[in-house]
Amino acid sequence: MRRRTIPALVLGLTALWSTQARASEVFPGALQEAADMDCVPVCTMCHLGTPGLTTWTQPLGLALKGRGLKQRDTDSLKAAYSAYAKDPTTPAAALANVKAGRDPVTGADVCGPTYGCGAHVAKEAAAPRDFTGPLWVVGAMVASVLLRRRRKPHVG
Repeated sequence: MRRRTIPALVLGLTALWSTQARASEVFPGALQEAADMDCVPVCTMCHLGTPGLTTWTQPLGLALKGRGLKQRDTDSLKAAYSAYAKDPTTPAAALANVKAGRDPVTGADVCGPTYGCGAHVAKEAAAPRDFTGPLWVVGAMVASVLLRRRRKPHVG
């Protein structure tokens, strides 16, 4: 029974630790359409980084999520933005910023790359690999081996 407990525990922890990517490549275009923007916004309009690898942590992303935004559903994004724009507590300056391709709070430019004569799109550095999950698994395996060695009586 003990032989199967530790591997099952390690497998269970590994399954709980990993997450699924939920990025949607159609959301920037849907937001552009919903907000009548002149440009396609980058991921930082709603996410903490580009690409949107982290959760929705920016104020606009949280506002849309609070108004019924569903994953990979452009219609819910458009409806959520419409509700955001009609909300009397939404500042007019925030709406003007979004329409102009700027962050609603900071006013930072969030327009995606522009193509055409003279445009330059530099490659972004790849995101660093995350070895947290595999390191936990290896650590658990090492700990189980060390605990097993301690429990065995030494013959000598």
